[in-house]
Amino acid sequence: MDTELLRTFVAVVQSHGFTAAARELGYVQSTVTGHVQTLERRLGARLLDRLPAGAVPTEAGLRLLPYAEQLLSLQARMVAEVPSRAGRPAGTVRLIAPESLCASRLPALVAAVRAAEPAVRLALAPGGTAAALDAVRRASTDIALVLEPVLTVADLHLDAVGTEDVVLLDAPDRDRTAAPVTWSDLAGRDALLLEEGCSYSDDAARRLLAAGQPAARRTRFGSIEAVKRCVAAGLGWTVLPAVTAAAELQDGTLVALAGPPVAACTVHLVTHPDRSTGPAVRVVVDHLRALLTQP
Repeated sequence: MDTELLRTFVAVVQSHGFTAAARELGYVQSTVTGHVQTLERRLGARLLDRLPAGAVPTEAGLRLLPYAEQLLSLQARMVAEVPSRAGRPAGTVRLIAPESLCASRLPALVAAVRAAEPAVRLALAPGGTAAALDAVRRASTDIALVLEPVLTVADLHLDAVGTEDVVLLDAPDRDRTAAPVTWSDLAGRDALLLEEGCSYSDDAARRLLAAGQPAARRTRFGSIEAVKRCVAAGLGWTVLPAVTAAAELQDGTLVALAGPPVAACTVHLVTHPDRSTGPAVRVVVDHLRALLTQP
């Protein structure tokens, strides 16, 4: 079985779409479609359904998924643990991180790893806390980054490697005063939050619920860019890591609200204590530490 076909299938399932999987793997979309069709022909079963909400695995796809993840994990370990002839690190390192870090911090990681070790390939996938921790446990990812103010997990290894300031954001409004707002004030307006599993969005939702805001006034999004555009259009306010809105804050498209304090999130590096760490993974971890601990 060609593991590249399995890698493409897993990427489509994890990203919920052919386009997103193509972007993650560095393929054109037709290649992703061809890989999935070839895999379906070889196995004699339809593996994915294309729905308006995205690609979802069929019953056969769900049965295949754990086997595919195990085979890819074994392949990655084989490549990482058997030294190459040149003696340099090589192989694919899988990393799951919040979308905010994927968009703002990790492009620099990809560039740094590529420059230092061209044979090391980094596969990034977005994911919230629960999904990231589960992926580390199932060995479907090598490393995870998690944004949480405080995190305790007994069965995994956690290492705090940085912090991200979190801010309340709104559209500029000349008629609105600059006086500090409270959660009760914010509960009276529509909140545009990232999807469930995002720690700072979930914390804001809990505070708004406690302040009496009805659920209908909270809208969840799967994309930071979509949230920022809707806030800039005056459809509501949001809470995001400051780094993700640096450009909008600078050009005045968005403004930071003076409001209730929002706790900064610690960036936790998550690995499995029982998995061996090969040279390629160590390269990525070292570059991650250097990147995220910079002031």
